[in-house]
Amino acid sequence: MEITLLTLLLIKHAFADLFLQTLRSGTDKTKYLGNGHRHYLEHGVGTLVICLFFVNPTSALLVSLLDYLIHWHVDFVKTHFVRRMKIAHGTASFFRIQTFDQIAHYLTYALIVLLIQQSYV
Repeated sequence: MEITLLTLLLIKHAFADLFLQTLRSGTDKTKYLGNGHRHYLEHGVGTLVICLFFVNPTSALLVSLLDYLIHWHVDFVKTHFVRRMKIAHGTASFFRIQTFDQIAHYLTYALIVLLIQQSYV
């Protein structure tokens, strides 16, 4: 069960981060309450849909809210760091920072699986 859940969350992540973001432009993740929330909601809703197959609706809602909140703050901090350090998109430095961004997101999914596995939610 755990490996299936983790695999589905990683597929959801790739779809939301790589595919869905290419369908629109102008997402400004530097604003704490800006239009970046559409992206964060896509992650939260995707997690909700997946987790409904594994846990009760309340637990699924809680972990999807966790995913939404963590994704929001990871992206917000990363975006501000990239801007503050004047790092150009597409450069080696940018992709190094993206590596840590992605690790943070993957660890979020490991945490979600752990929370569900241990019945903390």
